[in-house]
Amino acid sequence: MFKFVAPPLVEGPHVMFAIHTSEHFPFAMKLADGSFGLPVTNTVTTTWFIIVFLAVLFWWGLKDLKLKPTKKQVFFEILFSFYDSLVESTFGKKRKKKYVLYISTLITFLLIANTITFFPIPGISFENGGISIAPLFRGPTADMNTTVGLALITTMTFLFASISTRGFLGYLKGLAEPNILMFPLNVIGEFAKPINISMRLFGNMFAGMVILGLLYMVAPAIIPAPLHLYFDLFSGVVQSYVFTMLTMVYISSALKEEEAEI
Repeated sequence: MFKFVAPPLVEGPHVMFAIHTSEHFPFAMKLADGSFGLPVTNTVTTTWFIIVFLAVLFWWGLKDLKLKPTKKQVFFEILFSFYDSLVESTFGKKRKKKYVLYISTLITFLLIANTITFFPIPGISFENGGISIAPLFRGPTADMNTTVGLALITTMTFLFASISTRGFLGYLKGLAEPNILMFPLNVIGEFAKPINISMRLFGNMFAGMVILGLLYMVAPAIIPAPLHLYFDLFSGVVQSYVFTMLTMVYISSALKEEEAEI
């Protein structure tokens, strides 16, 4: 018996399996069977797939480099030149080597994570004596845990850049500019940065998933199907670019006192 399962709408990620641990293991949760462990959701398995996919892709693309490049090598050289130019346009030639690795990794991961649901890869599972077919992957960036995690990495990066440039006291002094009355507002502004980029990305990707799910419920499949081009592909690319650009702006702002020296 075949049973087709609709994509999740407003519900959270599904637990695929759990890694059983002791009760005292850090972050261990009580599972449905009463034991303790770490639940692994379909968001996490999709993220693991993307990490392995990118590792294999760049291992394959960067091996056997030659002076007379092949088509494969030309593609990766063009890709690197794009990332290098993007980072240089914000940080300048002096600092681009320091940040090109993080920025290129971030935008590549986001491009794959935001658009992976555009590809209809089915997942098969056995439920209640039948075979259920549902999308294998769930967009990692439609899960707040992923976007908050990425935002925290960006936050640590621009805080480290600011403190390493001006020192801790200089960083605190900068929060009191142009006068001490602005200190509370500047502190709120610092906390607002990770909230801004994480909620913006999560909201756009999750809203797109919900809208498509609702359309599939009320209209024939032929109507919402073309909208995947916008919600999964176009919006995914745009949001990847926006998150990356905001990350570069935040880091560049933290380094603003050195810009005049470049």
